[in-house]
Amino acid sequence: MLQCLLAFAEGSRMKLMRSRDSRTEGPFWAEAAHADSIFRSALGDQAASRAALREALKLKPDYAPAILSMGSVEYQRKRRAAGKRLLFSLLSLPEDTEDLAMIIDKAGAFLIDIEEYFDGLELFRAASLKFPDVAAFQQGIGCCAGHEGFIEEALTASRRAVELDPDDPAYVSDLGWTLVLAERYQEAEATLLRATTMNSSNRLAQTNLEYCREKIAERLKALK
Repeated sequence: MLQCLLAFAEGSRMKLMRSRDSRTEGPFWAEAAHADSIFRSALGDQAASRAALREALKLKPDYAPAILSMGSVEYQRKRRAAGKRLLFSLLSLPEDTEDLAMIIDKAGAFLIDIEEYFDGLELFRAASLKFPDVAAFQQGIGCCAGHEGFIEEALTASRRAVELDPDDPAYVSDLGWTLVLAERYQEAEATLLRATTMNSSNRLAQTNLEYCREKIAERLKALK
């Protein structure tokens, strides 16, 4: 894995060097610095990696990939305020910024991974206003709202994600689990069964389906 990452980063650096003449200096060197930060991080030199990221942002303050990287680094360094400021600044970039929705989604996914669900919820809520038809942002709201105990908001967002992309089994699976959290077990069972039918290799959906059926059995037993 390390060798693959090093090869990718070095390849990116060399590609940028070859294409220098076709770029303006600011954007070119910002991309080069960002590629260098990935390379340095893979080598384990985190200080040099951070320095390269700072250079990238100095050259092009609105370079979204570098903003994402530096914001993530700041969170990892326990500098939450600085990290949040950077990640949330992605929301202020023009909508036609290259890969902006995907990069914002990566920022939200990072916050979920480090269990910063409140910040993730705030980010996904704002992102969904900027990009109302992006299903991934609704999925993010559903996940973070569920963790924060806002079950009805989580349900609304999870249903919206499925409406936007009904063929994605991950969204169906997440809706099923949110229905479990809402203790709507009959609907949850049907939804999770659909998710497992759509993707038989989804072990999480299968596990959640088994749990849901256990809760249904408990309810039936309590009624006897």
